[in-house]
Amino acid sequence: MLEAIRRNSRSTIIYVLFGVLIAVFIINFGPGSGSSGCGKALSSSYAARVAGSVVSEQDFRATYIAMGWAQAPTAMAKERRLKEIVMDKLIERELLAQEAEKVGFSVSDKEVEDLLGTGRMYVLGIPRRGVFIPEDGTFDYKTFQKFVENKLGTNVQRFIDVQRREMLADKLRQLMLGSVKVTPAEARQVYVQKETQSNVEFVRFSPRQFEGKLELTPAEVAAYQAGHADDIKKQFEERSFLYKKVERQAKLKLILVAAAKDAEEEAVKKAEKVADKARARVEGKDGAAFAQAARELSDDEASKARGGDLGWRKPGFTGLPKELDDKVFAAKDGAVLGPERTERGFELVRVEKFREGDIPLDDVAAEIAEDRLRTEKTKALARQAAEAALKEAAGKTLAELFPRPAGDEADARKGADPVADETGLFQRRGELVPKVGLSAELMKAAFALKVGEAAGPFDVSDTWVIIKAKEHKEADLKAFEDTKDEQLRQLQREKWAEVLDEYARQLCVQARDAKRIDPNLDVLSYEGEGVASDSKYVACSSPR
Repeated sequence: MLEAIRRNSRSTIIYVLFGVLIAVFIINFGPGSGSSGCGKALSSSYAARVAGSVVSEQDFRATYIAMGWAQAPTAMAKERRLKEIVMDKLIERELLAQEAEKVGFSVSDKEVEDLLGTGRMYVLGIPRRGVFIPEDGTFDYKTFQKFVENKLGTNVQRFIDVQRREMLADKLRQLMLGSVKVTPAEARQVYVQKETQSNVEFVRFSPRQFEGKLELTPAEVAAYQAGHADDIKKQFEERSFLYKKVERQAKLKLILVAAAKDAEEEAVKKAEKVADKARARVEGKDGAAFAQAARELSDDEASKARGGDLGWRKPGFTGLPKELDDKVFAAKDGAVLGPERTERGFELVRVEKFREGDIPLDDVAAEIAEDRLRTEKTKALARQAAEAALKEAAGKTLAELFPRPAGDEADARKGADPVADETGLFQRRGELVPKVGLSAELMKAAFALKVGEAAGPFDVSDTWVIIKAKEHKEADLKAFEDTKDEQLRQLQREKWAEVLDEYARQLCVQARDAKRIDPNLDVLSYEGEGVASDSKYVACSSPR
């Protein structure tokens, strides 16, 4: 059969080559060709040169199509780096095929015939079945040829050659599979680990939830600045880019008296009176008076605990309506603007001062000190709250202690107060606890606690978390015995995949570092982008 395929493919190739020659003749010597005979340069014919072998651009394109990725939206394909993955896997295939040849493997015509005769093929090491077999299950050359030429955009002989390389690589993979051994004890241990699961309640105490309870005095900030001068200087130097060539910025304070755009007239008048009262309190006073009024009168939850401090803002990024934004940057230091009626209500803004250009340490040391002190104190408050909650957890669920608000109340309080949640059943694997985050200590406790026991607080990404064991699911060892053979095979394949992955990566890295891999970045261009993935492709770097 393979000889018949060859005969048919050779005749097809002759016609294709003849057509190409005619086209080239017309382009170079036909009307409008130009006296030099040089038209637009054709794209390179290779996708990658791999340790003496060549992966053609045609092979790359056919593989990309066979993976089903040619229909993917361009933005998604680029984001997921689909072409880069194909490039890496084609390089891996060639390196594995070369290693297979070194140990004496070869692929006979009959092996290729047996593969294709049953409608099977390999795509980047993945076996596919029945892709070009008619309904009656018999091999038909025309159907096969149509699939190769119309679907994959390549020719039959080239397709056969590629399948031979795929089969060579697979022989080495199968050799490695046979070398991976798994004992029943290992399989049992892995099964127990997978099937032993835990579900815990948890409550997260974020420092941000306690900013409203913290008031820092100028004396506290000054004392902290004096006692941590070296730390402040180090932070300034590490983040020096924040203070270089700064665009014009204004340091702002805000008092917001809420009044929705569609609020009733009486509510609007009431809010306006409060805003006028605030204006009267701060008129002609310093920033401290404004800050005190903000803590008492402002409805802006994000800033009121900081005395209305919005920090440094540049034009267009103040969060204020454009007209008020324009007024801010036309004002002088210390100016108080408003109250202005906006969609949120009545807004009163104090323009503390302006800055731009290169900012020296002396100008920002107090701000850095305040931010550091605020971070330390709010985290301490969060821990205290977590410890207090842990003491209350005896005899109560965390959901009872920290119920989740419903409906509109939930939206209003989102992120403002600690609320209980639960992980759902999960297995002990690594350090990632579902919904909570990375914590080896918390993961260990989740499986060590008895149902009803609580533990914590655990520091997870600068928040404090307490947990309470809600449910445990033990592994069914009888089910393991009933499926032991399948469990052994599954674990063997998992270990084989890890071994093969590491082996292939080492081959690739060695060849890359020896400059024996030359990828053609042009083939990695995504339609409509015009740039080869920003030319950032590095062989052997795609997710495995």
